[in-house]
Amino acid sequence: MMAENKFNYNPETLEFEDKTRSKTKQLLITGISVFIGGIFIFIIIFIAFSYYFEAKNAKQTQAEYKILEEQYLNLMERKKQNDNYLNELVDKDKKIYQAVFKSEPDNSVFEIKNPYTKFLGIDIDAVIDNNNTRLKSYEKITDNQKREYKLILDIVNSSDEKEFEFIPAIQPVYNKNLKYPVYGFGERIDQVYKSLVFHPGIDYAAPEETIVFATANGTVEKSGTKRGFGKRIIINHGNGYKTTYAHLGDIKVSTGRKVKRGDKIGTIGMTGKSLIPHLHYEIHYKGEPINPVNYFFLDLNSEEYYKIRLLSAKSGLSLD
Repeated sequence: MMAENKFNYNPETLEFEDKTRSKTKQLLITGISVFIGGIFIFIIIFIAFSYYFEAKNAKQTQAEYKILEEQYLNLMERKKQNDNYLNELVDKDKKIYQAVFKSEPDNSVFEIKNPYTKFLGIDIDAVIDNNNTRLKSYEKITDNQKREYKLILDIVNSSDEKEFEFIPAIQPVYNKNLKYPVYGFGERIDQVYKSLVFHPGIDYAAPEETIVFATANGTVEKSGTKRGFGKRIIINHGNGYKTTYAHLGDIKVSTGRKVKRGDKIGTIGMTGKSLIPHLHYEIHYKGEPINPVNYFFLDLNSEEYYKIRLLSAKSGLSLD
């Protein structure tokens, strides 16, 4: 059935005018209506999805925050334990200092300071990861320190003053103001094989012909050349302690000779498996290697002792 035409009378022209819409006009109006309706529906769907995803993200964020909070509380508890360990070490250091020097030590360098100030404004995940790594490292260091300090404290408590002459308690080279780099005790990278190995002593990087001293009274047990160590001296101190001096350029004492703390026993060289001129120095107690840095209490004040511990704790290549 065909659509009826609509006419309106125009009094000015005295004629009837056709007012029927054309198909093009009708399609245009329909298209505009559909477009506006589509936009309206899209806005409604967008608002609905926005509320849905916002609620979902808020829930996820809350769950992540709860996990971070638990991790943070765990880290704070571990930090508290490590602080207690450090305080114990300071107390034991004080007792050793009192026993040896009959005076009060300056422990200001051991004061526990807030290590987190520099992390203000940094993402919380980075702070937690960094603290977790630091705490694991400190736990290992404090465990080793507790064991070694207990050993020293037991010796101090069970010894008279004269027996201290036979404890290796000074540096084997004259190292005023710590001018010579010290490479430390523990796991290090082998200079030849580039693999991780246990380094049972410390290394002093110093010029050739630098004088090497005996660190305690004792008897020269071995004096000569050994593969890898080059020219080497071992001194038996007669109380469970032995000290080793390796990569020497010159040996000034022979096997069987009695030496006292501070005696010149050799010079630094570059013999054996050596990367640069240096002295390799070891302390063994009852056959077990011990970190020599812990035995410099007659040679260093508390600040220097703390500094040399930090220097020797750095990882890297060993010099032999």
